[in-house]
Amino acid sequence: MSSSDLSRAAQPDFEPTASMAVALRQPYRLQTAVERQQEDQVADESLTLTDLLRIVLKHKWTLLTVMILACAVAAVRTFLSTPIYRSTVIMQIDRGAPRVVSFNNEADREQPADDPNSLTTQVELLKSRSLAERVIDELRLDQSMPAAAQARPDAAIPGGGDRATGDADTRSRGDYLERIVQGYRKLMNPSTRNTEVLGREAVLRSFLEALTVEPVRGSRLIKLHVENTSPELAARIANSTVQAYIAMGLERKMEASSYAKTFLEDQIKQIKAKLEESERKLNRYAQEKQILTLDEKTSVVNQTYTDYAAALSKAEQDRIKIEALYNEIRKNPDNVAIVGENKTVQSYKEQKAKLEIEYQQNLRIYKPDFPKMQQIKAQIAEVESQIKSEIGAIAGTIQAQYQSAQQQESLIRDKLSQTRKQVLSTQDSSIDLNLLKREVDTNRQLYDGLLQRIKQLGVSGGVVTNNISVVDPAEASLFPYKPNLPRNLLIGLAAGLFLGLCIVFVLEFVDDSIKFPDEVERILGLPLMGIIPRVNRKRADNKSVALDVHSDPRSTLAEAYRSVRTALQFSTPEGAPKRLVVTSTTRNEGKSTTALALAINFAQMGQRVLLIDADMRNPSVHKLLEIPNEYGLSNLLSSDSRGEKMIMRTAVPNLSVLTAGPVPPNPVDLLMGPKLLLLLNVAATLGIEYVIVDAPPLLGIADSIVLGNQLQNILFVVQASRTRKSHIKSALRRLRLAGLTPRGVVLTQTLRGSLPQDYESYYGYGPTEDSPKTALASGA
Repeated sequence: MSSSDLSRAAQPDFEPTASMAVALRQPYRLQTAVERQQEDQVADESLTLTDLLRIVLKHKWTLLTVMILACAVAAVRTFLSTPIYRSTVIMQIDRGAPRVVSFNNEADREQPADDPNSLTTQVELLKSRSLAERVIDELRLDQSMPAAAQARPDAAIPGGGDRATGDADTRSRGDYLERIVQGYRKLMNPSTRNTEVLGREAVLRSFLEALTVEPVRGSRLIKLHVENTSPELAARIANSTVQAYIAMGLERKMEASSYAKTFLEDQIKQIKAKLEESERKLNRYAQEKQILTLDEKTSVVNQTYTDYAAALSKAEQDRIKIEALYNEIRKNPDNVAIVGENKTVQSYKEQKAKLEIEYQQNLRIYKPDFPKMQQIKAQIAEVESQIKSEIGAIAGTIQAQYQSAQQQESLIRDKLSQTRKQVLSTQDSSIDLNLLKREVDTNRQLYDGLLQRIKQLGVSGGVVTNNISVVDPAEASLFPYKPNLPRNLLIGLAAGLFLGLCIVFVLEFVDDSIKFPDEVERILGLPLMGIIPRVNRKRADNKSVALDVHSDPRSTLAEAYRSVRTALQFSTPEGAPKRLVVTSTTRNEGKSTTALALAINFAQMGQRVLLIDADMRNPSVHKLLEIPNEYGLSNLLSSDSRGEKMIMRTAVPNLSVLTAGPVPPNPVDLLMGPKLLLLLNVAATLGIEYVIVDAPPLLGIADSIVLGNQLQNILFVVQASRTRKSHIKSALRRLRLAGLTPRGVVLTQTLRGSLPQDYESYYGYGPTEDSPKTALASGA
């Protein structure tokens, strides 16, 4: 069929014009700015935990190699290191030493049981410089060390030159560089250049570095570790250090006791002299003032005044008592107890009562004027006179007692007043006397306390106790403490893991490509149409792997492309696009293989498919199908060549191919002409349902842009772990600027670790298991 025939066949449908060469849809142009904003919003390249795990799994062999190398280096270094032996002494430090004699003094009290500074002090004393020097001298470690350990003055003084240079530096103070060098030397150089001093310092530093003190948590035990290349020497140093520490503690206690005794003796001499002088002053003052004291607190005058005061109080009580009795007997003598208790008065009253009874009895017989009655009445009157006389005598006696009590009270009161005046006169003298007494008492207390303390020191000074005891002495170690092979291997493993992870992430950072399926939608903002796994095997006949879709429909590759076909069928409401352009960012991403595989898949559905190789710059479809490329699309678009020589049938049923033909000088101009659209419309009239175009890459050339504008349906192919994201975004940006949006993305050459787990297991691409559940799933 000629090009004129193609024109006549297409005439009933429409008449081509120049404006149809590149027909851009206005809706696509309006959506360009909006889609560009959506692209920037969707392209979130932040890493998730799943991405990190995939990165590690992708580079697992690199990570494993680095870890093995790190462990090997750690093992070699361990085997080449000099073995170091450790000896340990366990000692117990009690809160206080056991006492042979105990005195209840403030200075002898123990520290509190919960004092946190007690054990810390002991630990720091074990690491002290004085203890280290003592052990070094006892064991002569400074003489037994090798000569290489003895620091030489020149070696120990970095930058140490002759003094002439130093003088020159001093003279050139204006030169800041020389002044900086001189200041550095002053900071780094020791203050002496004596070989013995520097050698001694080196030995002491090595000794302290080899010594480790470790308190046991929750106890009063301390572990002292010593490390050395000789196990016997390490044990000797550890035991000698503990013994020297115990000896130093005892010496400090003895020195403190001796110093205290000497100090107390001097103080006793001074206090004794002060006591004697104060006692002499007290006696002299008492004699001058004629102050007589019964004891240390009571004087004679004060005691007399106290006695008179007590006597006056008693005299007042006696006088008041007699005065009350005297007043009572004067008012009503008959009711006074002393009168009623008098036997004479009681006898008279009994006689009077008898006479009155007799008078009353005779009054019944006789009259009052009867002589006998008169006689009885006279007897009664005489008895009453005797009673009154007796009561008067008692009252006189009480009156005499009352007067005597008054005189006695008056005399005692006078004496008390005189004694009071004497007490007041002696109080002024007692002030100075009391001051002297207090001074004497204070000096006597100080003297007695110091005398008691020096006697205690004399008793306890000869008994030196120690609160440190050795629980387990050090013994020569059988095996080296350093180097520790398991620990070094763990350190090497950790370092290898860290270094390997750094290398993995550096490689991943350098590898700016799409590696995982979920990155397509997250970064590119386009739907993922399918995942094509990497096929490592080669066909025996050296043909394209795309032909496996036809030759082995149950293969992994066939199933993968079949899923792409299914995704295309659901990409539009009308089903799969009738015209489809397959392109990529750069070359060798699998777009030609994808175009051929999809064409075979659609042909297997029983519908006629035309595969057009529009990559006229670098054609490859004829190589995949092993057909000639003498005539093709370039001939059709550039001349009036006959079409039946260009469209060829293939071994795949329902599949026809239009190769690219010879390479033309201007492919873009040919594609922008109207003949391509005429070819597509004629193909539709000839019963071809689907047209799949293998287009050139997007970057660098405009062929795919022209094809996309004419066919409007683009399938974008991206090779996993190869094409850079920046290049992909640039290619997609070119499409969006032209008003085009791909239907989706096909991710090719996907690594095994990047595939979803269910995808690998179902299609036999992942690890297989012989469990009944797996067999049942594979059968489904």
